[in-house]
Amino acid sequence: MELREWSPLVGLVNRIPATVQRGLLFYDVSITCVDMVDEFLALGTNVGIVFWYNRRSDTVEKLQGEGSTHLTCVRIISTVEFMVAAGCRQGSVNIFQIPKEAPPEVCAELLLKSKPTERYTVRNIHRGAITDLVWSKNGMKLFSGDSCGVVALTEINYQARTCESREIVNEKYEVVQMCLRKDKLLVSTTYRTVMCSLEDAYKWRVTQVGKKDRKMLSHFGAVFHEYHKQQQVVCTRSGFRLWVADSEGDVAQTLIYKELIKLPTVEVPILNPSKHPIRIPTTFGTLHPFQDRFLLSVANDMLFVLDLDQMKVVASLTRLRKILDISVHKHEILILESARSLLRISTLPDSSQATILYKNLDLFTASDADSQIAPADECLEVAPQRSTTSTCENHDQDSVDGVVPPPEDHPAAAPTAESVHLVTHLKKLELFETLNELKYDESILFKSGRKTKRKHKAQKVNPIVEIGQMAKEGGAENGEKDQE
Repeated sequence: MELREWSPLVGLVNRIPATVQRGLLFYDVSITCVDMVDEFLALGTNVGIVFWYNRRSDTVEKLQGEGSTHLTCVRIISTVEFMVAAGCRQGSVNIFQIPKEAPPEVCAELLLKSKPTERYTVRNIHRGAITDLVWSKNGMKLFSGDSCGVVALTEINYQARTCESREIVNEKYEVVQMCLRKDKLLVSTTYRTVMCSLEDAYKWRVTQVGKKDRKMLSHFGAVFHEYHKQQQVVCTRSGFRLWVADSEGDVAQTLIYKELIKLPTVEVPILNPSKHPIRIPTTFGTLHPFQDRFLLSVANDMLFVLDLDQMKVVASLTRLRKILDISVHKHEILILESARSLLRISTLPDSSQATILYKNLDLFTASDADSQIAPADECLEVAPQRSTTSTCENHDQDSVDGVVPPPEDHPAAAPTAESVHLVTHLKKLELFETLNELKYDESILFKSGRKTKRKHKAQKVNPIVEIGQMAKEGGAENGEKDQE
């Protein structure tokens, strides 16, 4: 596994306007929360707008929620359509139903009947800021938690175009992280971690994970994770400890990483690391499954990739300025470092961009066993017709004067596995040398200041139809005026 930052996302950040106008006043636009899937990125802001970025077509659209409140959490689920949930500081949740593009082989009549983006709004359920959102796999249920400890369930009926919300549990303490697996909802608060199981249509059974209470309130996370080929509950504790519990909440094992954190590990390279001294972490925070095998943990604005089966720290990222939000999807990690700084960490370059790395993507798709460097074959001593010359095997060029290639039945005539590994390694070195010679724009460097009086191109507004209201003609123009 080779994690790294392949290319900067400064181009995407620059396409988000620096300011917006609300009446006679101007407000600075800051990115507050992020999430991603294979095709799209969702960037929530402090002005109530979700910027919907298409990674394939390289376009940005606006999703305007109800009001202009500060967004605190955004989550995407890809089902028949894209469902985007955005929670705000006041406790309301806006749910956007975005239709997917029809494939090109679909008839023209269906293409003309494309539906607009619809919006559902959940009100009067939460009394605090939304801290976490979790979708079910089919996109029909949305679980939301707030800073007051309330966990609510919103069920969406797409045929009737209605949504129904109700409170399922109240923990009285801030919800830090939630994780859903089948009919069990794992809720981690600043006080404890509980598992909620559905008993009947409207009753939930709450089981505490572990019998010992925490000695102090802290932002610990919990997830479902496969440990030794069994689905277990993994939750963080103080002192770089991890609890491994079963489906009933009984702790079976405690994993201690206190000494392993101090050992030297592989540092994930990024393009613009922080120049400040490395901060010493004190404990793990939230947990995120990564590549179905590893766990990604946030600790004091640092990232640690953990392998629980082998009890080791695979990699770490300690040169970040801060971690405001993080999103993990398959082999990609999206980090919100500041209000105007995004980082994408991955094992592969972004396939949606036709970069020099994507053109050489085949060099990085080999397994770890195939990427090892093998010794080169020794030169062969062949007796030529005119003079004695020492030559090496070359499959790309024809024989030159005075050199006779080895016979076809000779073992050296066919490419061996070691020679293929060597050629691949040399191509990688040549590619990295090419990247080092590239001159990047100065705008990719991190800058804490903000440019003023900067003109931006008009963003494309996605017309949104509020559930229960009819779509108006010229919705895009009216939406643009309302946002301004």
